[in-house]
Amino acid sequence: MLFTGACDGNSDKKAAEEPGTPVAASKVCGGAFDSPAAEALRRLAGTDRFDESAGAGKTGEAAAFSVAKAVEHLHDAYRRRSVCWVYKTGDDTGEPLLEIRFSASQGYPSGTHKESGTDKVTYPVGRFAQVGPNGADLFFQCSTKAPAKGSYIGDTKYVKAELFSPPGQMRGDSKDHDRMVILNSISRKLAQTAECASEADLPAVVSAR
Repeated sequence: MLFTGACDGNSDKKAAEEPGTPVAASKVCGGAFDSPAAEALRRLAGTDRFDESAGAGKTGEAAAFSVAKAVEHLHDAYRRRSVCWVYKTGDDTGEPLLEIRFSASQGYPSGTHKESGTDKVTYPVGRFAQVGPNGADLFFQCSTKAPAKGSYIGDTKYVKAELFSPPGQMRGDSKDHDRMVILNSISRKLAQTAECASEADLPAVVSAR
């Protein structure tokens, strides 16, 4: 299934509809993963079969994820942003393998930013990127203007990409790198759609740490 978010995503998932036809890793999140990202997803999941479903928006309309919708809702409040939830086919735990969400940001953490008591790995991607036990964050430069009405945040120069991934759902020996490969790939797609790819300057290949 497909959906996105962080800790707050649990309430959003209750709005999910029944899963549809399983799809391959290259088709999840609106087909926003490049080949390395699709391969990373297959390693993390141990399968190439995933389910997609559409959540329900604030007014109950279908809200299937697309990069274009993610760009459109960058300046919206948390629950109104487009979200991609990725589930393994046949997994009946109710927990997604991945959740991905984008938001406009006024700034980004410094390169020396560290949270005490956590095990996080930084990557030279965008303005700031790190992976931890529960997911990954990636900030990249991308100037966007807020809509005239209803925006939660004004004009900004950056975008924050968030990936949440429950530790118990993942497989393989390259979990950190694979998650950053996935987040970088979909972020590159969003930057292209938002016409800020040159600003974002996200790498085609994420180097292993």
